[in-house]
Amino acid sequence: MKTGLRFSVHFVIGLIAWMLGLGITMMISVEVLFPQLGLLEGQEHYDLYILAVFGLNITACSVLFGWYFGSPLRFMMSWIASLSGRNFEPPPALQGIFKRNGKLKFRYRLYGELIVHIESLSAGLKQAELERRKLEDNKKDWVAGISHDLKTPLTYVTGYSALLLNEEYSWNADEQRTFLQEIHAKGRHIEELISDINLSFQMNEDHASLPMQLGTVELIGFLQRLTADVGNDPRAVSHLLSLDAETGPLELVADEKLLYRALQNVLMNAVLHTPAGTAIHVTVRREGDESVNITVSDNGTGMDEDTLNNLFQKYYRGAKNGSPNLGTGLGMAIVKSLILAHGGFLTVESEVSKGTAFHISLPVRQHK
Repeated sequence: MKTGLRFSVHFVIGLIAWMLGLGITMMISVEVLFPQLGLLEGQEHYDLYILAVFGLNITACSVLFGWYFGSPLRFMMSWIASLSGRNFEPPPALQGIFKRNGKLKFRYRLYGELIVHIESLSAGLKQAELERRKLEDNKKDWVAGISHDLKTPLTYVTGYSALLLNEEYSWNADEQRTFLQEIHAKGRHIEELISDINLSFQMNEDHASLPMQLGTVELIGFLQRLTADVGNDPRAVSHLLSLDAETGPLELVADEKLLYRALQNVLMNAVLHTPAGTAIHVTVRREGDESVNITVSDNGTGMDEDTLNNLFQKYYRGAKNGSPNLGTGLGMAIVKSLILAHGGFLTVESEVSKGTAFHISLPVRQHK
């Protein structure tokens, strides 16, 4: 029974009980109590005594009604006020509304659904507050980390450029080239960081809000170019990259630039967080007529449970598992958003000391 209907039923029953009680009280007072006290009809102030009994009856009934209907309301109002004050712990009086058998006391059953909803809201708000605090902590760590990540390459840039501008020493061509290569590499690193930040702020948590420039992408050739590009990155020189396509030429509709960015992030994540000599394998297979699965697996160090649970959270920079590169805290969140924007989904499996596998499923659609 809904709360409103239950309230009406209880109110009507209470009103009927009060009317019956009033009649019985007045009858007992007039027929029994008054004669024993020597109060007879026609005597002076007799009507005032009748009125006094009537008033006492109404007062007692009002107190009873207020206690029955009002005390649960006061309890819930105080609970809601506590929630509005950001106190999400259950009120101490919560245990007092239950019987020993765990059921609500009779007058609280009237608002049973409301109490359940408030309890659920309290638990949800408490969880949201914990997640908000965790996110704020991650943001602070992320800002500190990004500041360090930007400052470190800038130190190289300013240091090597200062050496080149030093008029007291003449650098030979090989030395100048080495300095310029370092400056170029650090500049590219800064560019990647800024690009991640910009891309992240243009997305929400569920899907990309970027305008998608869709076109037909031949997936196998696309992955061959991507794997070759990552393999030619100096950071991947000690890793073994391979591609295995279990299907023939395959076309899908995608924003080639954004899809490249997503899959490149997954591959570079495998490169940056695994030791030298790790084998990174890309497998492509068709899943029916409507989707294709891309798996990026490695036999590296794997991830612990905390890293795995928070991998796609913004600002989470990963567990300190011996890898010197904790990332920007945005890369995997960007990957998930871009895959969702393409109508796909992403899952990950990992085990410490055994490796990690990313499974990316993308829909195969006709280009319109």
